[in-house]
Amino acid sequence: MIITPPAKKSAMLKRLPAFVRNSLIYPQLLILFSAIFLVITANLSFYQQVLAIYPFAHNIGFIVSLTGLLFGLMWLILQLLCYRPTIKVVLITMVLVAAVCGYFTDAYGTIFDSNMLVNTLQTDHAEAMDLLAPGFIIRLLLLGILPAFIIAKLRLKPLTLKQAVVQKIAALLLALAVIAVSLLPFGDQYASFFRQHKAVRYYANPITPIYSAIKLGTDTIHDWRRPEGMIAHATDAKRLVATSSNADVNTSANASATTASKPKLMVFVVGETARADHIGLNGYARETTPLLAKQQDIYSFKDVQSCGTSTAYSVPCMFSYMDRDSYDMDAAEYNENVLDTLSKQGVNVIWRDNNSSSKGVADRVTYEDYKSDKLNPECDEECRDIGMLAGLDKVIKAPKDTLLVLHQMGNHGPAYYKRYPKAFEVFKPVCMSSELSKCDQQSVINGYDNAIRYTDYFLNSVIETLKTYQKDYDVVMVYVSDHGESLGENNVYLHGLPYSVAPRAQKQVPAIIWSPRDNHIDANSMANQLQQPVSHDYITPTLLQFFNITTQETAGKPTFFKGQ
Repeated sequence: MIITPPAKKSAMLKRLPAFVRNSLIYPQLLILFSAIFLVITANLSFYQQVLAIYPFAHNIGFIVSLTGLLFGLMWLILQLLCYRPTIKVVLITMVLVAAVCGYFTDAYGTIFDSNMLVNTLQTDHAEAMDLLAPGFIIRLLLLGILPAFIIAKLRLKPLTLKQAVVQKIAALLLALAVIAVSLLPFGDQYASFFRQHKAVRYYANPITPIYSAIKLGTDTIHDWRRPEGMIAHATDAKRLVATSSNADVNTSANASATTASKPKLMVFVVGETARADHIGLNGYARETTPLLAKQQDIYSFKDVQSCGTSTAYSVPCMFSYMDRDSYDMDAAEYNENVLDTLSKQGVNVIWRDNNSSSKGVADRVTYEDYKSDKLNPECDEECRDIGMLAGLDKVIKAPKDTLLVLHQMGNHGPAYYKRYPKAFEVFKPVCMSSELSKCDQQSVINGYDNAIRYTDYFLNSVIETLKTYQKDYDVVMVYVSDHGESLGENNVYLHGLPYSVAPRAQKQVPAIIWSPRDNHIDANSMANQLQQPVSHDYITPTLLQFFNITTQETAGKPTFFKGQ
């Protein structure tokens, strides 16, 4: 098959260098050059991670070998994906993906595993705009759009089917040979490298995003095969104690109407991106929680492990009947959670959201969106968490067991400076850029700590609001963050790293409970655990415990507190 070049070249094409305008290039050479380009331009963070483990001066041979391995893998992947009808589409996609992912990996230490891709897809417009910094635009133009345009305009040399097959086989064999030659001389060192430094491979770009996208695709196909209906949980759930306002709720044979107490009211605050070691109540050197420190009956747990390192993963896990070890993010979508059980048992469940969404948790209970001024009266540069407390009298107008979940914007990065009104800018100077790596680390921390102080104000306001209902309700506030945050330690920012390799900062979160003495909660059961390891796994059993609901699904599982 012979392809005839166009008779008339476009004006844009005429401006290209002569080698682009006039030369025919073999498809295999274009693939080869693209692999070299991707290795050179998209893997700065990969080499930073490698050199931190293997200093160049003492490991020259291994670094050269690793470069050959990375190139061989890149070349092999492109060979497997590129065929004459798709070659330009594939290569253009690759350079664009590499430019985008390379920027975020270099600037924030982001790793694009499948969970991060889901988190990215669920990022709303406002959050996305925070990330569109000038550095991102420049990198996308120079290392993404420009090479993509050149690839689009290059003319491929026509080949017969036999020639194309022979060249494809030869290229595949050469790629495999490069991989083998790179591995063999350093077999022992690679064995140690792959076993002890698994995290480094996540920085290979765009290999990791490609793999993650394929995995996400297969997971999506698996999701299409999900059951048509929801899988029920806690079908044996029973109320052990009837309250005066819930006499119509079924109780167990052991329950006694004479033991009726006041109805229960819990405000459960789902925090965003707060890390435990920046909480003043936990011993942080700075006063990031001055208002909570003045409250009585405050319990701050010092060693709390999150279920995941991203909102999309952690929030559904927090309210799931699965624990962290057995949690399946895809399966959670078609399994009932603890909010479903509470609602079925007569608890008034309301979810107010000032974040991106409930991630499916509140799909079957009352959901209210406070991300806009339609409901939130406290909006300036963005809508503030404090606005979620507006109009509570309407929600709690009749005495009834009630769970109010407030999903914060909290410390969502990278624009920490946007997460609080200017009156809370106590620690200065503040990084005023979304490109955190361009700021000094202390200014990044200052902005982050100011946002924690605003959360302190918000939680204190929740407590003061609950105090007004103490006469009619057993009240309690529970605050737990969904995950933590990296603030430049080891040049890693934000969150979302794979759990197995994520630093403690992304997994250790604050859990703070305000529990007045007259609410039928055993204070000692909390005090005895403040220094002990606890986790998100405690949340579901704790919610059921507070509302006096029992089920075999949570029988014997630990809770943050026990009833009196």
